[in-house]
Amino acid sequence: MINLMFCGNDKVFDGMIISLLSITKHCKEKLNIYILTMDLQDLDNAYKPINKIQVNILKSIVKSVNLESDIHLIDITKYFKEELLNSVNIKTHYTPYILIRLFLDKIDDLPDKVLYLDSDLVIYKNIDVLFNIDVENYDFAAAIDYIGQYFIDKKYINSGVLLMNIKKMKKEKAFEKCREMVLTKKMLLPDQTALNKICKDKKYIERKYNEQKNRQDNTIIRHFSMTIKPMIILNKSKRKMVRKYCSILKWIPIVKFLNVKPWNVEGIHDIYHIHDFDDILENYKKIKGEYK
Repeated sequence: MINLMFCGNDKVFDGMIISLLSITKHCKEKLNIYILTMDLQDLDNAYKPINKIQVNILKSIVKSVNLESDIHLIDITKYFKEELLNSVNIKTHYTPYILIRLFLDKIDDLPDKVLYLDSDLVIYKNIDVLFNIDVENYDFAAAIDYIGQYFIDKKYINSGVLLMNIKKMKKEKAFEKCREMVLTKKMLLPDQTALNKICKDKKYIERKYNEQKNRQDNTIIRHFSMTIKPMIILNKSKRKMVRKYCSILKWIPIVKFLNVKPWNVEGIHDIYHIHDFDDILENYKKIKGEYK
């Protein structure tokens, strides 16, 4: 059995469909899935929780492959409002739903080991090899953040794929400490940075488990997180001119930030020129058509 977790609201339901379609394409084992959500419509009308109808659609996907698979919907609205409603990070570039993972200590009966996945992932191979990584002596296993390693810290992890040792993190009060940090310290990436700072026992795993740039032959999970695309690189003569003013610069790129999600089918095709999961996208569009 593989224990999985997704977090979010109504806006990432499409991503959950695509992720589960791609997971079940390659993994036929029993999946025990937890979906954590919140109802924050009093903050923003768009902050609708994942509902039971949507969960039933996701259940039909996983049960079509293995009847023993199941999905558990957990609402943590109460806990969030009690502790983080007045957080300095309540309004950032991201929605408050990125903070859901920091409340896992409040949930009873979670398995000791859970694979958390963001909702903007596509899986290309069986994830059992990832879930079976030993994290007994670690808080979690994760891959390096593609952008963060250059601009924040070379060991800064990306939290979009986390193989979590829930038992150890609860015992060390890691979730509670992360929430305390998020409550008072303003951060660009609050949940991810808190996990990086608070959790000291990290197991660094290969990029193939959380590929954030371009799919490689060994890629298991492709994460469609924000990335950068160099647009122009100064030629040799211009670099020489720049070095007159700043000796540490060898080149200056003009970059474009890209944030195309898997459910943006036109963007995946026209911007990224990716067609290697078109079969998943066709099934996704069919399911969405039936759902509407």
